[in-house]
Amino acid sequence: MKNNTSVFDGKTQAKINKLTKEYKDKSHSRQERQEAFRELARVKYIADPRPSISVRKQAKLDAAAWFLDALLFGCITFAKRQMNEGMGTVFSIILSAVMVITVMYAISVERKYKKELDDELSLNSKKRASELAGLTMIIIAAAVGMLVFTMLEKSFTLNSDNWLGLFCTVVFLYSFFEKLFFLIVEGKDSAEAEEDE
Repeated sequence: MKNNTSVFDGKTQAKINKLTKEYKDKSHSRQERQEAFRELARVKYIADPRPSISVRKQAKLDAAAWFLDALLFGCITFAKRQMNEGMGTVFSIILSAVMVITVMYAISVERKYKKELDDELSLNSKKRASELAGLTMIIIAAAVGMLVFTMLEKSFTLNSDNWLGLFCTVVFLYSFFEKLFFLIVEGKDSAEAEEDE
């Protein structure tokens, strides 16, 4: 497999080493370390020969991967128990294989492109998206809880396997909503910024 990691020239590597040292030096103020970190990211980005991928395109790819993984883990956790043990095991193996392939594809995309650096607008959009994703997960958890335990009057036994599957499903679903809301918020903020200009 071709190695896509960047090899920098001597001058660039020396600058990277200097900025890394400044960033890790705790004798500097927090602001100075943050500035060194941003400059370090900028230097690495410019020197990286790989083609770039925009923040929006990266968010779309991540959203698709997170959604598929959440769906797969959800199926493994909840649907498997509705099937007989033999078929349930085969079902889990197939879904796990698909999930691994998805993760490997996402990693290959990560290695193939360099990520576009966040600007102030995208950082604010990510913060708002994170808050919206957290609120959405709380609403979904409350709705599912009411549906399962109240309206359907059914219980769901949580063993160690179910806890792991449920935890992964929640994490992946949160990550999906975070990317989805980022695309929505960032698109709206970009449109407003263009109008102001």
